[in-house]
Amino acid sequence: MFSLAVALAAWSCDLFAAETLRYVSKPGGAKVTIEGTSTVHDWITEGKIIGGSFEVEPAFRTDLTLKSVQSVQGKAPPPNVEVFIPVTSLKSTVLAGREKMDEVMREAMRAAENPRITYKLTSMTVKDPVPESGSPAKFITKGQLQVAGVTNTIEMEVTMERLDGDRLKFSGTKALKMTDFKIAPPAPRLAMGLIKTGDEVTIRFEWIVGLSTAP
Repeated sequence: MFSLAVALAAWSCDLFAAETLRYVSKPGGAKVTIEGTSTVHDWITEGKIIGGSFEVEPAFRTDLTLKSVQSVQGKAPPPNVEVFIPVTSLKSTVLAGREKMDEVMREAMRAAENPRITYKLTSMTVKDPVPESGSPAKFITKGQLQVAGVTNTIEMEVTMERLDGDRLKFSGTKALKMTDFKIAPPAPRLAMGLIKTGDEVTIRFEWIVGLSTAP
């Protein structure tokens, strides 16, 4: 009886693994940029870490047009996607006063209490017919974005490109307001005087994931 239970459990695990493909973040395969304005000059913060995974049914890999992939056709729950960005990985690109700018940003984002920006996908549907090559594919997505401990639902168009070695590259751009996440636009007093930043920022990202061989 025990051996039968073990066999059934193993069969269930194998079946689950066979029904799901798991893509994971690849080192050096990410870029995130946050662009904003201030009373002195526009500013840019960059990061090179996006962790997480993308799980989807096997047809996503074999049907390049995605016509039979129900999770992106609105006929089944969406792919399981969860990602995170360490706040401390985001760095200002200014040449002078970089450390101070990073300090101001982390304080505004309450990084000590909320060290990660997180995102969980809730909807993903194909926007336009996907070419026979499978690339590029455009999706309309919705998800739960948490910044500084505050979660909002965001909609975003995401583009996917298929790369060699069973890799996928996702990219997108989204305009957000700091105050929507209860972040007061920083107004630090630096050497050049008081700087006031604008509420709206634009986030751009590139995320490369590779097919995981682990079950």
